[in-house]
Parts: sequence; C-alpha cells; structure tokens
Amino acid sequence: MDMFRIECFLKAAELGNLTRAAERMSITQPAMSFQIRELEKELQFSLFERAHGGVALTEAGRVMRDGFVRIFDSYHRLLENARACAYGKQCLTIGFHGPVNWAGTNRFIADFSERHPEIGVAILQQQWRELADYLEFGALDLAFLETSELKNRRSLSSVPLFQERTSFAVAAQHPLAGRTSVRVEDLAGETILMNNHPSDCMTEIIDHLYRSGLPREVFRFFDQADTTLAMAAAAQGLASIPRSFERENSALRYVEYDAAVCRMDYSLAWNPGTENRSVQLFVAEAKDAVWPYAGE
Repeated sequence: MDMFRIECFLKAAELGNLTRAAERMSITQPAMSFQIRELEKELQFSLFERAHGGVALTEAGRVMRDGFVRIFDSYHRLLENARACAYGKQCLTIGFHGPVNWAGTNRFIADFSERHPEIGVAILQQQWRELADYLEFGALDLAFLETSELKNRRSLSSVPLFQERTSFAVAAQHPLAGRTSVRVEDLAGETILMNNHPSDCMTEIIDHLYRSGLPREVFRFFDQADTTLAMAAAAQGLASIPRSFERENSALRYVEYDAAVCRMDYSLAWNPGTENRSVQLFVAEAKDAVWPYAGE
C-alpha cells in the first residue's frame, strides 16, 4: 500500500474537498482523484461519497481514516527513533506485536544490543498486518510476524522461528479455570470471544478454530483484543489468545486448547532489498536462538 496515496486520502478526509486537498499535496485535482480511486480499488470499497461542496467519508472511510492516522503516527515516531539512534552508529528498526515481553523478544533484543553496542535499535509495536506493510514500504528493517501474514508478501524474505498452541483466557472463577488444557467437547455452551482485526493471520486463526469443531454461532467479535480479555474477566465468555500473549492478571486464568489444528507459526521477516548490513547479523542470531515455544 502506497504511503503517498494514504497521505492523499487523509488530506482529502481532513478537508472534505479533492481540489483543496490536491493543492495542499502539490498535485492536480485529476491526480488526487486517481490516488483515491486506486486506493478504493485496492480496498474494494468506497471511501467517499459526494456531499454539498465536496466529499464526505463513508462509514468504511471513517474506519480507514482512524486506522491510517494511527499508522502514520507510529510510522513517524519510528522514523524519529531511528534517526535519533542513527547518528554515529548503525541502526536497526524492529517490529513486533503483542505484550512488551512477547516470546522473549525483549530479552533477545537487549542481549543483541549488549553484544553489538555499535548497532542502535528502534522498536515499533504494531499489528502484524501493519508491520508487514512497513517492511514492504521500507519503514522497518525486521519484524517478528505470524507466518500466515507472509503468504501474500512475496517481496519479503523470512526464517521460521517457533510454533505455539492456542489458549483461552477465562475468568478466575470460571469452572474451567483450574484446568491446564481443554478439548472442544469441554467448550460446549461457551461463548468464544475473538478480535476481528482484518489480516491474513487473524482470518487463519479463526478458520483453525472453526476446523477444530467449534461452531460459528458461538463466536463474538470485537475490534480490540483487550476488549475480549475484559469480557473474559467479566465472565462473558472465553477469549482466544496465543500462549505467548498470556499476561499475568489476577482476574484471568489461561487454559491450553488441546486441538492439533490450532497452532500458530512465527517468523522473522525482512525486505531482501535492504542495504542495512546489520539485518543479516540479527537474522543469523535469531535463527540460532532458543525461543520459548520451539518444539511444541
């Protein structure tokens, strides 16, 4: 997805007028219209509708505007961090998704920095889909990704790291809270709470849960993963969560889902066109590292 195209969309959304947005972006009005049409073609839905004196966002357009604003904020903060560490030393920008201690990445990066003090590190925490976008844009050097997010990213290179099972977060007082694992028959009558972030990996996770035998009608979907955990803590259902995303919380317990199909694979990915020599050093050390869930 083209960053300039997104910037054109955000300017048009801000001003509600394609002609004025084109002037601000120093392009012609037909060029602005072309950028919007191409973005809509890529997304496969309309972002604007005609309004008195200009254009107005559709409901889907408002969702995309809010998401793109967050992406641009993360992108610019990442660039600031990268520039700050670039003075006088090499720099790596690394992305991951999950809690701050996800799968031991914090310890691995800290140890890498200690071994290579000549390399500065900047970190971006974002959704897997956005991290893959950043790699393609050249805004990141490396990203830890759920492997299915790479299946339509042929421009990226990657190495597999580890595989893990799925868990469910349940309220501390829930009858299943004392179990270490559950099977599909143990979940009869339960509501399954899911994050519905639009990405290849989330689509695959949901599909795996269906294939494990859970009926579609038991699922409830929410925009934020933290919402599913809050609902689980309030005994409104069970939140599906990767084992590496488990966080210590007195209101929650975690039980492993004993279903062979419900596994997640993780990889370290990078853009092979990078000229950053530090990337391959990081990749080589990550390949040799022992990750917490390897061998599951």
